[in-house]
Amino acid sequence: MTQAAATDAIAIAKRYFSAVNETRLDDLARVFATDGVLHFPVLAPLHGREAIRNFYAGVLEFYPRRYDDVTQWFISEQGNVAAYIHFEGQTQTGNDVVFDAVDVFTLRDGMIQQLQIFYDSIKVQQMVGTLPK
Repeated sequence: MTQAAATDAIAIAKRYFSAVNETRLDDLARVFATDGVLHFPVLAPLHGREAIRNFYAGVLEFYPRRYDDVTQWFISEQGNVAAYIHFEGQTQTGNDVVFDAVDVFTLRDGMIQQLQIFYDSIKVQQMVGTLPK
């Protein structure tokens, strides 16, 4: 993979994070392919831009204060991208939530075809308050 292709791949993922961090739902949806798939911990896969947009509308409302800080980028030989993330946020109910995650982006034709998100969902559920500590 050329340096230019790697830079382009990272730019696609950066558009995703910018849209999430700035609560730009329409921009977020547009970075996904029309038949894109989101794999989010403890949920069945979400298929298509509208389903992904609607899901993020709820998530971003639940975390009125939040920031995904990408601390490392990884590029595969196929041109896909992984991002190591440090997340800090606060829920609507005032619970502080801090964790690290890895997002794996499968890219096609300049768009996200698939996004797989990995983090310790038990730890996050405890911080959110849906599971006992």
